[in-house]
Amino acid sequence: MTQSGAQISRTQLRMLAVMALLLCGFMVVVVRAFAIQVKGKDFYQAQGEMRHVKEVEMPVSRGAIYDRNGEPLALSTAMPSVGIVPGQLIDQFSKVEQLAEVLQLNAKELKQIITSRTDRQFLFIKRRITPMMADAVRALNMPGVEFRTEYKRFYPAGEILGNVVGFTNVEDQGQEGLERTYDNWLTGTSGKKTVVKDLLGHAVADIDVDEIKAPKPGKDLYLSLDRRLQYAAYLALKKVVYQHRAKSGSVVVLDVSTGEVLAMANMPSFNPNGSKEDNNGWRNRAVTDIYEPGSVMKPFAIVAALESGQYSRTSTIDTSPGVYEVDGFVIHDFRDYGELNLVDILVKSSNIGVAKLVLDLGKEHLWDVYQRFGFGQSTGSGFIGESAGYLPPYNRWRTVDHAALSRGYNLSVTTLQLASAYSVFANKGRYRAPTFIKNSLNEERAIIDPAMAATVSEMLSHVVTDNAGHRAGLSKYSVAGKTGTARIAEDGGYSDNYMASFVGFSPVSRPRLVVAVNINSPQGEAYYGGQVAAPLFAEVMKTGLRLLNVPADEAPLTAEQKSPQTTEENHG
Repeated sequence: MTQSGAQISRTQLRMLAVMALLLCGFMVVVVRAFAIQVKGKDFYQAQGEMRHVKEVEMPVSRGAIYDRNGEPLALSTAMPSVGIVPGQLIDQFSKVEQLAEVLQLNAKELKQIITSRTDRQFLFIKRRITPMMADAVRALNMPGVEFRTEYKRFYPAGEILGNVVGFTNVEDQGQEGLERTYDNWLTGTSGKKTVVKDLLGHAVADIDVDEIKAPKPGKDLYLSLDRRLQYAAYLALKKVVYQHRAKSGSVVVLDVSTGEVLAMANMPSFNPNGSKEDNNGWRNRAVTDIYEPGSVMKPFAIVAALESGQYSRTSTIDTSPGVYEVDGFVIHDFRDYGELNLVDILVKSSNIGVAKLVLDLGKEHLWDVYQRFGFGQSTGSGFIGESAGYLPPYNRWRTVDHAALSRGYNLSVTTLQLASAYSVFANKGRYRAPTFIKNSLNEERAIIDPAMAATVSEMLSHVVTDNAGHRAGLSKYSVAGKTGTARIAEDGGYSDNYMASFVGFSPVSRPRLVVAVNINSPQGEAYYGGQVAAPLFAEVMKTGLRLLNVPADEAPLTAEQKSPQTTEENHG
């Protein structure tokens, strides 16, 4: 073979080799394409859907809370929340710094979150941001940054109802107050749907429309509270607490016939729209805090005496010489009142008179009366965290305990319990458990005879009318009630601080409202219930009667009647 023929042969071999290689490569591509398009279709389609087709939750609004007149007390507003897919941000740390700046986050901490949680499919980094901030995040155009809609709770009444309505946490779950009590009612059920997302994580289309699970919003809650009266009660309470430099205080207003709580104010309070780091104001003290009430318990001792059949309202007790020893413990009156009938025992707030009354009765009988009026047990309001107070079993009473119980020591109560108990006198001897829900009334039950309720109501009216210038008195309205001034137990004994209280109802002829007030540890020379709590009672009661358009039942007070009296019986 010639040299040129050999060269041609080698060239042809090379071409054949190249063609063979190309053919083999083509066959591999064909086989691979066949495997992907036909045999691997389901696998790769599923993989693609995992990356671009997702089932997302459809957020739902929590039920709103309104007062009895439809005024909003808690509302939910849709707001954007920002989250990330950490694995998609590993190579975007320069933009992560920009993201942190926009969201006012620490860039170093955000990078640590990304690198340590690459297995997470979604992670919130800033929840419930403003629309302006959300627009700034969207402008970064970052793959791996996603938005979810969440709802933020707003409380238009702020601190006025902070510890009664309560608040929710970041997951929109009730944490305190009525938000927690009625959490199941207010909480909705979120829906679900399947969506297609683009590379930036934005939903671009819904699929499987027929299989969408629709969200169910939470149910609205209409409270018995009247925001107008609540506002007035809170401001009046706040003024008194600051004026007397007291530690705390509470006011409760009940509708006599329905048991509805129309107002419940506490100090200190807090604004649920702001920071919740200081939990001192979270507590609804009117239902959670217990204390020895003092002389506001004396009307119930009078009931025990009247029920025994041994005494009538005109029966007399000798209280001379103004001191009375029981088992080595000396009971004092403000002065020597001599002989007092049962009405004057209440009017003068005689510790000796009421002690002698109950010591003449059986322990079990007094315990039974207190227990029937609801002491030592929950009121039945349903408010979560409500205290039952404490009423010791009668078989553990010493004689000195028996006497002390008559004037409101050796037992503990809540302000709501006192309001509910006094409502029995105003409601013709019948008890109806208080409620926070409008028109959701609890069943009534008989506690004492209606005639006895009327008798004690009339006796309680003398506490105000027989003490000229009593600070609980109202112009044009009759008032029945009782003051209390009790030393506060501390470190196994009694301190020099007092619990000042007043509980009463008005108008006496047709009772409409019960108001209970307590002021914890007022400082200064004025610390008696008649000096501190009674004026607050009068201010709140007057506002409530006016707002409810309750007709007056008495002539206006004269100047002489308005002149304040300075004796102990006017204080409590």
